Amino acid sequence: MAGRVQSPSSINLFRQCPRKYFYQYILKLATGSNIHLVRGKAVHSVLENFFKVDINQIHNEKFDFELRTLLFDLFRQEWRKSKPELEKIGIAIHDQIYYYNETKKMLTNWFNGFTEKLNGLMVDKGLVESFKYFTPITEQYYESSLHKVRGYIDAVHEWADGVHIIDYKTSSRDKMSADYRLQLGIYAMMYKQKHGIAPKRVGINFLKFGERFIDVDDVLIRDAEAACEQIQSDTQSEEKVDYPKKKSGLCKWSTGQCDFYETCTKDV
Repeated sequence: MAGRVQSPSSINLFRQCPRKYFYQYILKLATGSNIHLVRGKAVHSVLENFFKVDINQIHNEKFDFELRTLLFDLFRQEWRKSKPELEKIGIAIHDQIYYYNETKKMLTNWFNGFTEKLNGLMVDKGLVESFKYFTPITEQYYESSLHKVRGYIDAVHEWADGVHIIDYKTSSRDKMSADYRLQLGIYAMMYKQKHGIAPKRVGINFLKFGERFIDVDDVLIRDAEAACEQIQSDTQSEEKVDYPKKKSGLCKWSTGQCDFYETCTKDV
């Protein structure tokens, strides 16, 4: 059987629970939405569209105000688009307000960090050149036919001192977990295979807290390659018995449960 094409999220899901992988990627059972997925989608759209502004139309002396206004206009538009889905998944109005305000704070934190870097460069380069310098390649698709993995990278900065890859997260904690490290390692591996040179650094912008980077080295890329090879070996079978349950706090928690919790509890 030919190996199926994976993604960083599918690989991490298998590591989290092989049975959940079986339900989602082999049986292809339906998965539900939730506030975190809806919010993440909205935030990614906002940050992608923010960098499409015609910076030549922004006034130097009022750039902070004008860019901030643009950012939150984009956020309001995206949140408005999300309302039907929020209502469909049963998010109460007071909870919608809470998540709206919390997400707005995350974007404020991101914007403050962005303008701090912008101000530092504007002294020498001015607004237009500085904005262009910090404008990343967004939502870039990468794949590795060699390792049968693919994915979209949120932001790629190709700077003179090397490439920096960034993924945006709306997490409540800023811990660089093993899952995040593997995801970034796979991004670095795919970038190197496509361009012939590895990124210098890869990192997460925890929008609530700021950026956390790790240097790219041979170990990071080898670990990513090994994980891609291992998942191909582990997912050759289409038999449920080869995908054991892995019970954890991610099965059921105070405010929700795994998409497949009911199916799984009835399954042997």
